[in-house]
Amino acid sequence: MRAVPTPLSPLWALIALHGIEDAITRVSPEARVVAYADDCLVLHPDRAVLEHCQHLLSEWLAGMGLTLNTSKTRISHTLEGDQPGIEFLGFHIGQYRVGKHQSGKRPRSAQRLGYKTLIHPAKANVKDHLAELARMIRSGQNWPQEALIGQLNPKIRGWANYYRPWVSQATFGRLDYLTWVKLRRWASRRHPHTSLRWVHNRYWRRRDAEAREAFATPKTPAGQVWLTHHSEISSLFHAKVTGNRSPYDGDWVYWSRRRGHYPTVPTRVATLLKRPSGQCAYCGLSFQHDDQMEVDHRNGDRQNSRYSNLQALHGHCHDAKTREHKEHLPVGLRDQHRHTEERREGKLSRAVLEQR
Repeated sequence: MRAVPTPLSPLWALIALHGIEDAITRVSPEARVVAYADDCLVLHPDRAVLEHCQHLLSEWLAGMGLTLNTSKTRISHTLEGDQPGIEFLGFHIGQYRVGKHQSGKRPRSAQRLGYKTLIHPAKANVKDHLAELARMIRSGQNWPQEALIGQLNPKIRGWANYYRPWVSQATFGRLDYLTWVKLRRWASRRHPHTSLRWVHNRYWRRRDAEAREAFATPKTPAGQVWLTHHSEISSLFHAKVTGNRSPYDGDWVYWSRRRGHYPTVPTRVATLLKRPSGQCAYCGLSFQHDDQMEVDHRNGDRQNSRYSNLQALHGHCHDAKTREHKEHLPVGLRDQHRHTEERREGKLSRAVLEQR
């Protein structure tokens, strides 16, 4: 009987294998363990420690009636060796020698590492994704162009969104080229007795004068359908959630800065916190949980509440900015301008943002 994977399978594996990190770090505190579902990654500079961790993991699993998959278990170096690097959750993690101007530094030290760490899509996953696109294109040889694009776009967007947090743009560009080659063959087979230029003009179009050509349907009253390129999915570098933070811990500054929204924070305030990475636009310091934060109009025009004219400031920074602005006004306009940026009487005793 074969187990059928479900969307809950990773959750069940996490529940069943809960405590796998403690089983290793309790004996080897310096080891770093990353576990997701039934995949586990152990990091340590000493190979002997890794072999010991593998033995500990085997003993811990044996108590549950489980064993390690020996065909997928591998100890390797990320920088040296015949096959440097490791693969985890569809990514290839490797380190590469670089010059001193590209090398990072050790934490709390001026010593340079001499290498940098890059995370790419694993070659096997790239090959499988390209093979899946090829199967869809072959099976849709007699489909209308719009139907084929409708089948390809979700696959391309889903795959590219999964790999966008890492160094993937070069891989995306290569996949776009190979997809174009397969689509050109698809179009040529549909019109074997016409020129390649005619076929190209029939199935590829430009969105505007500066954009590159894309596989797209002709313009119709119902609209136009375009094939999504992998490289259209912009990079999104992911920052790990620090410590034991939770969206329910009440730290509205951290979660507003990270996610751009929080249940008890107005949308405008959360958006402003996310844009400058949670820093005051006047002093450059990060907001803290108990800081008084105010929304400021950059040009002093309170009628213009577009996000481009708004910024988040500390209460005292807002006062300082207002004083500086008034000092540059002519004497006759200072009283007239008083009510545009000065805090009202009701704001003197409380912050703009009140916690419920």
